[in-house]
Amino acid sequence: MQCVSWDVLAWVSGVKLGQQNEKTWEEAQTRLTSLHMDFYNFRLPLLILAALGCCSEGSPLLNNKTNGVIGKNVTFKTTITSTQEFITITWNFDKGPVIAPIITSVPLSNTNNIDEKYASRIIYNKTTCELQLGPLVEEDEGEYVLNIVTTQGQQLSGQIYLQVLEPITDVKISSNLPEAVEVNNTVVLSCSAKGSFTYKWLNSTVPLVVDGTRMTLNAVGNELSITEVRRTDLRGPIFCIAENALEFGRSAPFNLTVSYGPEKVVMTQTPTDSILKKGSNLTFTCSAQSDPPAQLQWMFNGEAMPQKTTANITLTNVEETNSGNYSCVAYNAKTKRYVTSQVAVVSVLEALSGTSISSSSSLLIAGNSTVNITCSAAAGKPDSVEWLKESKPVTSSDRIILSADKKTLTIVKVVKEDAGNYKCQLKNKVNKDESTYVMVINYGPESVSVKGKTAVKFEEAADLKCSADSVPPSIFSWKLNTTAMNASQAVITIDKARVTDSGMYTCEAFNPITGITKTAKLTLAVTEVGAVDEGLSGGAIAGIVIAVLVAVIIIACIIKRKRKSSTDITSPY
Repeated sequence: MQCVSWDVLAWVSGVKLGQQNEKTWEEAQTRLTSLHMDFYNFRLPLLILAALGCCSEGSPLLNNKTNGVIGKNVTFKTTITSTQEFITITWNFDKGPVIAPIITSVPLSNTNNIDEKYASRIIYNKTTCELQLGPLVEEDEGEYVLNIVTTQGQQLSGQIYLQVLEPITDVKISSNLPEAVEVNNTVVLSCSAKGSFTYKWLNSTVPLVVDGTRMTLNAVGNELSITEVRRTDLRGPIFCIAENALEFGRSAPFNLTVSYGPEKVVMTQTPTDSILKKGSNLTFTCSAQSDPPAQLQWMFNGEAMPQKTTANITLTNVEETNSGNYSCVAYNAKTKRYVTSQVAVVSVLEALSGTSISSSSSLLIAGNSTVNITCSAAAGKPDSVEWLKESKPVTSSDRIILSADKKTLTIVKVVKEDAGNYKCQLKNKVNKDESTYVMVINYGPESVSVKGKTAVKFEEAADLKCSADSVPPSIFSWKLNTTAMNASQAVITIDKARVTDSGMYTCEAFNPITGITKTAKLTLAVTEVGAVDEGLSGGAIAGIVIAVLVAVIIIACIIKRKRKSSTDITSPY
């Protein structure tokens, strides 16, 4: 809508309309834009024109309120993107009854009139009409007015209020206690700063949350109180932030020292066995949660160990006298508290070594001898004794008796089956040791026998073997019929059998330890002619002989007849 008449515009520009030969609108506008006149002479009519504007649109300013900080700049933002249709743009400062001009701009003539008080303190954007003011002083707080008159005779107007804030400096935290004892003390942290601001607290990087009972903030927010303080209340570092609408200041990190403990006093043992071998090493380690670090004292059977105040102690080459109860006591000099660790019960034993088996007799005869074998260790005391025979446990019977402490094994009237490897195993809580004993049982001879052919051909070889079950091995002697032979081996060999080798062979087996002699016999037949079937009876052999004689007679008769036939010649006459 056009609300300002062209008569007014013509009056401002020196163009008179309403005459018969008056200029057209386009000519008047061209003259207006080309007119070059003194800005001070033109200023009052422009203000009058602005006052005559009867129409205005929405505020050209982006905000109606903004903040600035003393010593820094502030920019009044607009929604304008072009000034091509603007005749005048003015910025004024309205503080109370006085309206102070800042700048008047005429885009058509590219002319800016800046008040001398603001000449060095503003930057004006010709495209957006935005005004930057600074560095700010406290007196700059107030309302700033933007008025624009367009070529269409419209007036645009907007106001923005500037609040000038003091800068935030020297933000710091102080505590009522340099150090606090957990649960015992109340800690008050105070935040101070310079400038205009509100307060915030950070615990590390997250906002600090108070519970309103044990942890509280005062109404202003600059004082934090913690009753019965705990180490977990403020893990830290703690920060105080003082802020206003434009800026903030952060304190240096503050770490609250809360003394606590000792607690969770833990003692470890290496090796972990409660029973140790004599001569081994024993190490204890003690740890405690405490601030400041706890002082440590090692205890043995309830008494302080001299000069044992470190976190680790080692006992080397331990003896039986080192057996007992070990513990660690932790003490905090700030909290004045003592805490004792769990108790480690340690027993030191000598290891078993030099285990051996002794026998009551070195010569055992089956059926006659009774033997005791005893197991003992040269060093250490066994808790258990176990006997094994051929890797199988020995159990008591009517012939096998174990002593009460199982160290002695008694076998009554040993038999040959008692022979073998006996192992004694000794054990205690630190190790085991063992020894092996070989038991020899003399017996026999038993199961004496002679093996070999019972019949052989004439001049055929023959072996006769005598065997006997005996410990020690039997001594052998031989007889043919009733005549002793010059042979003492288990085997006799006949290279070429004669008829005289026929007969009954007797083997005598003699055990020199038991004194027992036993015999076995075998009959051997040697034939002069032909083959002998060891499996034929005497009648069969006789039949064979008769058959052979008959065959010889028949063959002889045939030969005689042939000779006679050859001597009989027929007469020619």
